[in-house]
Amino acid sequence: MKHYAELRAAGEPTLSDRMEMLVQHRQVLNDQIARLQEHKIKLDEKIEFYRNEIKRVQQNMS
Repeated sequence: MKHYAELRAAGEPTLSDRMEMLVQHRQVLNDQIARLQEHKIKLDEKIEFYRNEIKRVQQNMS
């Protein structure tokens, strides 16, 4: 952010550089979001597994 602020202070000649920084930051965020979504899918699968196991065990106890 410090570098971005320096570029911003430098004015219009740095518009392209600032935009490129933002585009790169967006890509990093998109990569992080994709990884988090993958983790969420795995977590949802595990939760569903445990739900089913609990149901199965409870039914076997009846």
